[in-house]
Formats: sequence, structure tokens, C-alpha cells
Amino acid sequence: MFGEPSLAFGILLLAAAVILWRKSNLLLKSEELAKMVKEDSRKLIPDLIEMTRPLSYFAAVIGLGLIAIAFAGVTFQLFAAPPEEPISGRFADYPMLEATFISGLYALTGIGAVLFPFGLAKKESKILTVTGVLWAVVGVALALFGAMNYFTHIGLIVNTMS
Repeated sequence: MFGEPSLAFGILLLAAAVILWRKSNLLLKSEELAKMVKEDSRKLIPDLIEMTRPLSYFAAVIGLGLIAIAFAGVTFQLFAAPPEEPISGRFADYPMLEATFISGLYALTGIGAVLFPFGLAKKESKILTVTGVLWAVVGVALALFGAMNYFTHIGLIVNTMS
């Protein structure tokens, strides 16, 4: 549930990095193009969109997987913390609370990923804006939750040591 999406999105980011790297090599070789982009970098965006469109389809498929994980999380009450965890363990008697929260983050990320290719279809798309907002909100929530989990997982280890 954690490793597979991380691997898939990691590969996606690696592919995007290679595309950007190759595009930067073109910029370095062409002084005229570099000057044009320096004056108005927005001129480069349509080219980048065209180059990354195939990756957006891969992102959409990953998004479907994330939505499936979200349904599984709620259906099987996954992601519930044991009572020995210092913070999230206080909600151990309510397994649906954490299952719904984490599954919601997975679902929102998945919805954004599924919408992403549609957002790239038009130059000025509200779908792309919605996708960006979804991913920003989920990103902040996951970062804060992840930071908290460093503490709670250490607390779990300490609380369960014999």
C-alpha cells in the first residue's frame, strides 16, 4: 500500500527529471532559445506539456490504483494505529477514523492523478488548477502526518520493548 505507489511515482518523477534534463540541454545549446525563455519562461510550458503528456497517462493509471487502495483502506479498516502509539494510539478504539483520514488522502491524490491528463489537454484548464490544489492540500497533510509518525513510531517501539 505504501511501497508500490512510492515506486510508481518515483519512476514517474525520474522520467520527468530526464525529460527536463534533456530540455535543459537543448536550451544550453541554443542561445536564441535560451534568451527567449529567459525573457518569458511561459513560452517553454507548452513544449513541456507535450513532452510530459505520455507520463500523465501513467499517472492516471497510478491514480486508479490509489483510489482502489483508498476503498480497501475503508473496507478493511486499514491504517489504524495500535494503542501503544503515543498520539494516534489514542484513537485506537476508533479504527475507522484513521482509516478514513488516510484513505481520503489516497483517494484525493488518486483523483488528482486521474484528472491530470485531462488538465493537460487544454492550455488554460480549471482541471489542472483543481489537481494542483488537491495535491497541495494532500501534500501538506501527508507531510505533517508523516512528521508526526516519526515520533509515534519511535514511541511504539519504546512502549513495546520488554
